Amino acid sequence: DGKVDLLLVVARVTGFALVVPVMEELFWRSFVMRWIDRRDFLSKDPRTASALAFGLSCALFASEHSLWFAGLLAGAAYGALYLRSRNLWIPIVSHATTNGTLAIWILATGEWHLW
Repeated sequence: DGKVDLLLVVARVTGFALVVPVMEELFWRSFVMRWIDRRDFLSKDPRTASALAFGLSCALFASEHSLWFAGLLAGAAYGALYLRSRNLWIPIVSHATTNGTLAIWILATGEWHLW
């Protein structure tokens, strides 16, 4: 019937734009990218991540997205922000902005497959 359940939309957008960015950036950037170089990842300065760690974490991040090339580009952007800033909040906010903007697009156009 084309009706949208407002409660479901709020829950989906909240998860998509607030929860997912925090969890993914904690996992892919803060943990995986540094863990590839050093198992004691907390002692690894993000600015010194190797090209292998950066590339592999970006590729793995992309593999979990249906639009893998967009995921690869986003993962590279978020990774570069983390490497440069050493502040995980920068890629988290960037990721949240990306996902929030995408949520607005999905709601405005009905392109539900992008979720």
